Amino acid sequence: MTLLPLLLASSLPFATQACGSDTSSKLIQVGDEHDGTHLFEPGTDGRECVTSAACEDGDLCTENRCVDSVCVSITVPTEECCETAVLFSETFDENVSDGVSFTQLNGAAGWHILDGRNASPPEALYFGDPERMTYNVGVHVAGEVRLPAVELPRDRETVLTMRLYALIETNPQYDIFQVDADIMDGGEVAATTTLLRKRDIPVDSYQGFALVSASLKELAGATVVVRISFDSVDDLNNGYEGVWVDDLQLLASCPLPTACETDVDCDDGDACTAEACSDVGCVSTNICDPIDNPITDVDVNPCAEPGAPADCCISDADCEDGNPATVNVCDGATCAVTLNPDQCLTATDCDDGDACTTETCGAGGVCEFEGTIGAGCCTPGTQRIADFDNETLQGIYVTDNFETGIFWTPDLTRSTSGKFALYCGDPVTQTYTYDRRVKSSATTRPLEIPAGGTTRIEFDLFKATRTAINYDVFQVFVLRDGALQAAWSSKLLPDGTTGGAWRHVAVPLTAYAGQQVQLRFVFDSVGVPPGSYEGTYVDSITLETGCQ
Repeated sequence: MTLLPLLLASSLPFATQACGSDTSSKLIQVGDEHDGTHLFEPGTDGRECVTSAACEDGDLCTENRCVDSVCVSITVPTEECCETAVLFSETFDENVSDGVSFTQLNGAAGWHILDGRNASPPEALYFGDPERMTYNVGVHVAGEVRLPAVELPRDRETVLTMRLYALIETNPQYDIFQVDADIMDGGEVAATTTLLRKRDIPVDSYQGFALVSASLKELAGATVVVRISFDSVDDLNNGYEGVWVDDLQLLASCPLPTACETDVDCDDGDACTAEACSDVGCVSTNICDPIDNPITDVDVNPCAEPGAPADCCISDADCEDGNPATVNVCDGATCAVTLNPDQCLTATDCDDGDACTTETCGAGGVCEFEGTIGAGCCTPGTQRIADFDNETLQGIYVTDNFETGIFWTPDLTRSTSGKFALYCGDPVTQTYTYDRRVKSSATTRPLEIPAGGTTRIEFDLFKATRTAINYDVFQVFVLRDGALQAAWSSKLLPDGTTGGAWRHVAVPLTAYAGQQVQLRFVFDSVGVPPGSYEGTYVDSITLETGCQ
């Protein structure tokens, strides 16, 4: 269930109420032998009980249950019991907030603050030529608005809302309006996910200011930079006014629980949680004592632990040998060394003779190839790599761990398209439990990266593993001319997992324009895996090429 209806049903500011403000009106309990009722006893959590009715405290913000003869209180995350927060707000009136920046492809048209139209007076954000009030200026135009970095809360769902008026061509392949979120790590972009595509915007937004929203639930706990972009793609059929945006907000509130009818519907099979079916859906709380010395600290170094893998590493820097003839990466938790196909000293050493690529000699003497954005070079498009929906690997080959029965295989437990996804684990027990370290790799067929534009690999990831980022590592590598190069790692996620939900991941391939590459997906438990975690799924793998 999504938060959007709850958040969008009313306008801000939201009224908030402290949890537990009403302790006498929830229901009436039977118990008094004279009149059949008795008053609630506050603070019943932890008291001995026989039935759940004996645990009821009358608080509208809790569900109370008798679990193993002990009363348990479970908080209900409703709007009345949980404060809604505005993480960022921008009305685009005169002076924009600090950290908001504008870029554009050329001086012909771009993003501006104007008073021509608005959802709330006096001004709004506009893309086009403010003198002509159109983006029909005879050339390809594009521009982007970057919002300041915002840290999203871990325990709430965040929703982006705005008012949008799109006076543009309706063809989804042209006049592209899009909203993306860059996931930041140490001030650098670690990954990008698309929040809103042109095909997602409502029809009403082509006729007037319409409310548009997008959930950032899968980015909980991350620091993100939201980018709003427009790209005409070409200089044809651009006889329209442009795009208007107003009243943008990032809102955080409690996630709505899963719908249910009885407590049985909420049973997650975890002996350490107590579940209840409340008026708003399933709610739960932990009832187990903390595990002694759990491996959950992001600073835990598996290389310093007993039984560490040979040639152990936690970063590429641990593997660097200073030899320009080799490329060194941390593959899971083991250093992998491959030959450097380039050994360049200058950009001239990398010249591929393609007018649509710009070559540079990157770190370690490895050539990088960046695509040119412009007419004759770039064609936007999507190349589908694998969705596993016919229960086959679809050209992906798997190595490692066949003797354990834990390796990458199509599985129908979870998916984002069709019935199947690629799963690393035992499809019988639905875990990756084994008596020693497990590791498996899945490598695509050779792929041709377009020479023009910017290409990225996109996929959906579900990772239910330990919350120590140096254990149970999932990585994406690029193989070019035999050299293995790191592209993305689950260590970029706040706790190394996707938080019990699917997360869309976009990995830039900007250094491989015009090259033939293979993509490799690796899961490495690093140490002996525990017995209570489900594992890792990948689905809906595509190559996306853009021209902005």
